[in-house]
Amino acid sequence: MNVFTCALVFIAYSHRVQSATLCDSDFCVCRVNHSENEDFGETIDCSYNPRILKDNYELPDTVYSLDLSWNNLTAIYSTKIFKSNTLIELLLDNNRITEIESTALQFPKLKKLDLSNNNLNIIDKETFKNINQLEYLNLANNKFHTVSSLSFHHVGGLSEIILDNNDLGISLKDINLFDRSGYGLTHKIRSLSISGINLNTVYDNFFVDAYDIRKLIISNNNISAVFELPMTLEYLDLSDNPISEISGEDFSDVPALKVLLLNNLSINEVPEFAFTSLRGLVSLQLERNTNLTDFNELAFGQDVLEDADDFTLENLSLKGSRLTTLSNKLSIPFGQLVHLDLQGNLWNCDCSFKWIKKLQINDKYSEHLRCYTPRPFFNSKVMDLEQKYFLCSVERHLTGIAIGTISACVLLAFIAAWIYVMVPKHQSRNNFIKNMYSSPGYSLLPVHVNLNDGP
Repeated sequence: MNVFTCALVFIAYSHRVQSATLCDSDFCVCRVNHSENEDFGETIDCSYNPRILKDNYELPDTVYSLDLSWNNLTAIYSTKIFKSNTLIELLLDNNRITEIESTALQFPKLKKLDLSNNNLNIIDKETFKNINQLEYLNLANNKFHTVSSLSFHHVGGLSEIILDNNDLGISLKDINLFDRSGYGLTHKIRSLSISGINLNTVYDNFFVDAYDIRKLIISNNNISAVFELPMTLEYLDLSDNPISEISGEDFSDVPALKVLLLNNLSINEVPEFAFTSLRGLVSLQLERNTNLTDFNELAFGQDVLEDADDFTLENLSLKGSRLTTLSNKLSIPFGQLVHLDLQGNLWNCDCSFKWIKKLQINDKYSEHLRCYTPRPFFNSKVMDLEQKYFLCSVERHLTGIAIGTISACVLLAFIAAWIYVMVPKHQSRNNFIKNMYSSPGYSLLPVHVNLNDGP
């Protein structure tokens, strides 16, 4: 009887171990998802545990999210941990993954997959077959190079993809991202990030099939001119490209644009009417443009200089450029801004710049808003400097003359007072002054000549 009981206990214990979930382990943290949407289940955090795949655990019956990041994983194979009918989010970022078995990921309801910061250089096109409900995919910072190493044909519902810092630029010269015979990226994409992919040129009609794209990040490439933009864009980041010129024509086809980032370009001016067509623009960044010396007063058009009621811009940053002044005609539109950052420029604090002090600039954006010239006010805080010091060269010249005249008058008055006090009272001061300027007298001495003297 004792033997039989022990056998039953052993069998029960073995079954319990075999069916243990990650939430029964000591190295995972499980919480109930309180998302407001219809998805529910456990949120499981198993990051920073390299032995996670060595144990035969499985997922709970209802699981919403699984975090396996920072585990030094090198390969993904078919195991119980990669099977679930409820999983929505899978995080495998910051590992050392070089291989994913094509049938490993069995998540029919998976919507978000993060594989960023790994060593992947190829993903079998069948890998996405059993996760075809995917909406978000992050493949940034891997080692993809060509179309043969990447295919998105099975993820037709994808709405956001991040491909940053993969060397895909050369392959995009001949093959379009949205080409069904190439990468096969769905035309339903609403957010695309291809920053740092070594892209030199964006050809015409590159985005012709992306008819609903709203967000485009194409920063940190080698693009030298603004290209044909999708008209549906609401967010555009062109930063860190060697673009040397911008104009109003560049943005005339994106009337719905709300956020525009033009940081660290090679432009030397923001010309007139550059942003006139962007009637719905809310945020504009022009930071770290080290060649930028001129911001034209008509950059937003003529109308906003007189009436800013329709001026939608709320956030403007010109931080870290080489601007020296701004026209006071911009005071009306700039006065409407919620956030204005002018720090890190070479501001000339003269009479034409003192209007800046009338703006309501948050302390956060005024600490490094400082004068570069004139020399006496170098590194002075613009918002702390009194308006009387904002002078132009003519005003300074007149001020110098006035100071010189006053000084001369004071000196003469001092001399007169000294004479009055120091000359003895018994001596006529008039005579004293007269004697000061009279010449000494000369008298004739008799000259005696002896005519008898001879040689």
